[in-house]
Amino acid sequence: MENGKGAKHRYIYEDLKRAIGTGHYGEGDKLPSEAELAQGYNVSRPTVTKALNALKDEGLLRRRTGSGSYVTPNAATASSRSRLIGLIVPDLGKGEIFEPVCAKIAELSDALGFSLLWGGSSSERSEGRIDIEQLARRYVENEVAGVFFAPLEFRDNCGAINRGVIDILRTARVPTVLLDADYLPFPERSSFDLVGIDNFRAGYLVTRRLLASGRRRVDFLRRPRSADTVAIRAQGYRSALFDAGILPQAEWVHEGNPEDIDFVARHIVGSGVEDLVCQNDETAAALMSSLDKLGLDIPERIRLIGFDDVKYAKHLRVPLTTLHQPCDAIAQCAVDLMSSRIASPQLSARAVMLFGGIVERGSC
Repeated sequence: MENGKGAKHRYIYEDLKRAIGTGHYGEGDKLPSEAELAQGYNVSRPTVTKALNALKDEGLLRRRTGSGSYVTPNAATASSRSRLIGLIVPDLGKGEIFEPVCAKIAELSDALGFSLLWGGSSSERSEGRIDIEQLARRYVENEVAGVFFAPLEFRDNCGAINRGVIDILRTARVPTVLLDADYLPFPERSSFDLVGIDNFRAGYLVTRRLLASGRRRVDFLRRPRSADTVAIRAQGYRSALFDAGILPQAEWVHEGNPEDIDFVARHIVGSGVEDLVCQNDETAAALMSSLDKLGLDIPERIRLIGFDDVKYAKHLRVPLTTLHQPCDAIAQCAVDLMSSRIASPQLSARAVMLFGGIVERGSC
């Protein structure tokens, strides 16, 4: 909570008003006593009294001496933010994972009486930082009940862009659930709810899958400026090597564009790679194309494994072995987190890590 009595009173006022608007406290419900609220918010009773009186002045509460504070009829309608939830997914329309996740979020949100505002399309993405920040501001102006946010990656200034969006949402006290990745670099952890797969375990298991052949070297390929999830997958990759009694070498981790033939020829083929963990299916598919142009066979010359299990993974020239993303489960957990966050903004930040298992195909 911010410092200063006025700021504390305002925080409590907004928090209780939001709780009434979302139905956490319904018509006729009695709020906790002033003493209980003071203890829960860690403030003095006069600060709580000031917040309750402000709600009373707006007609949201009836205060009865010796009895307590009660929600008035129609208070939820009068106090609620719009029944809108914003979606900020900069790569929506580019990657295949976010599309089914977001579609399911929209379906589940509708069942809860919320409408989903979609943002972060290719037109938003192409203009850079200011457009995505404007999208966040537009959601704040629309008084959305919450925002789902998938941090931007693959940009020189993606860290600054993500922080700018978060600052806007945090300042406006908009409940926020992060999709797939935190906006802070590993091992830091932000104060926002997060849902995604267990990337450390995923990196560990796909590496162990390649090690099952008995070979003593597995490499890792990542694109520059990738999301923090990739760094966590790389940690799992290294841990699997350590546990197999193999000391991972720095040169086994390659950072570059898999569509760049010169990079692939020099750093992948030229360094003797035989088993390769790709940061995701998109990277693996691009690498396959480059290897085809270089006349190298998969899996005879190089064995590949990816992450995500996108729709086209099984239709590649060599079907890709990959780790499945449970999109419906991610969406369900995201909506559950948002619902509880809207109802109880004071909850500690939570992270839900899911797992989908390895899908065996021809690339291994």
